[in-house]
Amino acid sequence: MPSGNAQLDELRRVWAVLGREDPLWAVLSRSDKRGGRWGVEEFMATGQLEIDAQMAWLADQQLPARRQLAVDFGCGAGRLSRALSGHFESVLGIDVSSSMIDKARSLNADRANLRFVENHSPRLEGIADGSVDLVYSCMTLQHIPAALARGYVEEFLRILRPGGVAAFQFVAGTDTSIRGRLYDLIPNRWLNPLRRILWRRSAVFEMHALNERELLTLLPGYPGSRLVAALDDGAAGPGWASRRWYVVREQTD
Repeated sequence: MPSGNAQLDELRRVWAVLGREDPLWAVLSRSDKRGGRWGVEEFMATGQLEIDAQMAWLADQQLPARRQLAVDFGCGAGRLSRALSGHFESVLGIDVSSSMIDKARSLNADRANLRFVENHSPRLEGIADGSVDLVYSCMTLQHIPAALARGYVEEFLRILRPGGVAAFQFVAGTDTSIRGRLYDLIPNRWLNPLRRILWRRSAVFEMHALNERELLTLLPGYPGSRLVAALDDGAAGPGWASRRWYVVREQTD
């Protein structure tokens, strides 16, 4: 199995290619939008709908305590970052792909409180402990090998400010459908050639699962971290058991 650095290098290579060839489809991979058929306004509107709904749910939980800094992990072309910028004083979008970061900057140049950074590390370099009010991530951890993804979840917990929340989606495994059973049986190294044919792409993204019980063991290492909700989520698409976690860093008096 490749080392963590080798896996990260491969992720950066694949997503740099996808970001050059068809960045909006690589983020939202609808079959009718492949080949540059996403309109920018329509694409960004999907992010606004998602973030507005998430912020309404969090407000019902009285979270986060402040709205100063949000981090969009796996920002891609800035779809969710842009929407978050209407809810927070400042937003930082982070991605492994240089081409995605370039696209995000070009599409969001009109938002002064929005900044994008390419990440070269298995850590979230340059973000201080306890400095972030919301860490948000959707359809990103599912494409990262498990050991790397667990490390990033630990980074989410590290950077959360007291009163802050990490809201992140991931794949917990396959579902019980026929498609899910096939995914469970066929590894990525066999699926990838099929993906290249079906998507007509030389570079293809993979799906990776995280074990929820292992994620729970991370929380005690970050005092005050508490799982508020763990919900079923359809973001990963048919065949996958997609989950969304909300983890809060408790405030102390």
